[in-house]
Amino acid sequence: MLPLDLLLVVRRGSEVKPRYLLDTSPAETVLRIYRSSPTLGEARAALRSTGGDKVMRGLAHVLERMLVVEEVDRRLVMRVRLELFREAARRHPVVDPGARRAVVDAVAARLGLTPSAVEELMAKAHEDNLRIVSVPDIGPGELAARYNTSLAQTLLFRAVRLAADVYGPGYLVKEVLRRVKRLGLMYVAEQLPGGVRLAVDGPASVLRQTERYGTRMAKVLPVILSAGKWSIRADVKLYERTYTYVERSDSAPPLAREEVHEAFDSRIEEEFYRQLARLCRVEREPDAVVVGNRVFIPDFKVGDLYIEVVGFWTPQYLEEKYGKLMGSGVPLLVLVDERLAVRGWSKLPHYVVAYRDRPRIGDVYKYIRGHCVGAR
Repeated sequence: MLPLDLLLVVRRGSEVKPRYLLDTSPAETVLRIYRSSPTLGEARAALRSTGGDKVMRGLAHVLERMLVVEEVDRRLVMRVRLELFREAARRHPVVDPGARRAVVDAVAARLGLTPSAVEELMAKAHEDNLRIVSVPDIGPGELAARYNTSLAQTLLFRAVRLAADVYGPGYLVKEVLRRVKRLGLMYVAEQLPGGVRLAVDGPASVLRQTERYGTRMAKVLPVILSAGKWSIRADVKLYERTYTYVERSDSAPPLAREEVHEAFDSRIEEEFYRQLARLCRVEREPDAVVVGNRVFIPDFKVGDLYIEVVGFWTPQYLEEKYGKLMGSGVPLLVLVDERLAVRGWSKLPHYVVAYRDRPRIGDVYKYIRGHCVGAR
C-alpha cells in the first residue's frame, strides 16, 4: 500500500480507477537512483532533485520496502543518544566543537566505545544515514507492476464493500479463503462454475479499527490476482463521494501477483493421497462447495465422491469444520482422527470412518470403489 497522499486516481462520473503507470521510464529512473546511491538520504535527495512528483515518490516508497539496508543495534543507538543528551545537559551550554568533543569522549568512556563509534551510532539514529546494502534485482516493468498493485490496494483501503470473483484450482481458492479468514474479514460466499464469489464488507461497515480493517482488506488483493481469471468490484468512499471501482484480469494493466503453490496441509493427507492415486484418478482440493454463506473445499475428489480428512486441530476449527460438513449436500467420505469425539462425527449425513495415526486404503476402499475410475 501507499500513503493516501500518494494515491492517484482517475474519476469518470460514478467510476474511479487508479491512475496506473503504463510508461516504465519513471520506474527506470527510480531504480537507477537507488542503485547508484550509498545511503537512503542520498537516494532521497537525488529523487527530490528530479522534481519528485507523486509517481516517483510512490515508486520510491514501493522500492524502499524491498531494499536491504544495513542493520544497526537500535537499543544501543537509543542508549547512546540518551547518554549524549544527558551529558550535554550536565555540561550546558555546549556551544563549540571542543565542548562537543568532550561530551562525546565522556559518553564513549562510560559505554566502553570509541568516540568515532559514538559519532557513527548517533548518526544511525536518522534513517537517512543508513547504508543501502542491496537493491532488488528487478526491472522497471516489475517495479511498475508492484506500484500499480499498491495503487489498487490503497484505493481498496477506502472501500465500503468488495466483491471478488476468483476462478482457479481448489488450492488457489482455498488460499484466498485462508487469507480472508486469517485477516479477520467478514464475508459471504457464492459458488460459481469453476470458482467462487466472495462479498467482503469494507471498513465502513465496522464500528472500530476502521483503518486496520481497511489495511487488511487491501492485503487480500495480491492473492486474488494470483488466479488465472478474476474480477473485482468495489464501492469506494473517496472525496466525500462513493465511487465504483471495477477491474478484471483480461483488461487490467500489469499487476504484481502473489505466487500460490499447491501444498498438502499435513503429512497424513499427503500419504493418503499417494495411496489413493495408485488406484485411480484423484483430484486434489477440487471445486469449492458453498455451505450457507461459507465455503468448504474438500481435500480430494474421486469421481463424484468428495473426501475430507479431519485431523486433530483446535476446537474452534473443528466446530467450524463440523458445521460445514453437516450442511454439505454433496456425496462425501469423512475420515476422522479417532482422538476426536468420533461418536459425534458419526452423526454426519455422510460416510464416516475413524482412523488411528493415518487413514488406510483398506478401511475406505469399499466406499470409493464405485467412484474410482479404473479401480481393480
